Amino acid sequence: MDTLDKLGEIYSEALIDVIATTSSIKLKVGCRDSNNNFDEITGVMYLHGKKNGMLFITAKEPDIRILCANMIGAQPADVTKEEIDDTMCELVNMTAGRAKLQLNDTDYMFSLLQPFVIEGKEVSIVTKTITKVEAGTLTNDEVSVSFKVVY
Repeated sequence: MDTLDKLGEIYSEALIDVIATTSSIKLKVGCRDSNNNFDEITGVMYLHGKKNGMLFITAKEPDIRILCANMIGAQPADVTKEEIDDTMCELVNMTAGRAKLQLNDTDYMFSLLQPFVIEGKEVSIVTKTITKVEAGTLTNDEVSVSFKVVY
């Protein structure tokens, strides 16, 4: 199996680890589906390297609110919009950083760039010349977070 076939696994394991480390919430892969939609809040990072790509992490606002509350030691109702946005950027940044460690000696090595957040329920993101899409949903009884990485 080459690196391209393992990208979904690399990113899902990185995101599971980041969420467990930062919020003590344990998620597992609920499904691997490259056709999953974007939710209300999406963190994004452009992956610049020999093979360019993009990482998307997306979730509904209540799920990110729970993750954020666990990360900062607050009650979900007390979490601000700025803290939710910061949480999404941190999840993208840390997930990309962990995946980068495994991809440094491959054609998929990339530079970490500034993450950003897209908000809205009817978001459609179209990219050109994508050869591979890996995506999945991580879940438990309380929280659901999806990711999509495109190269």
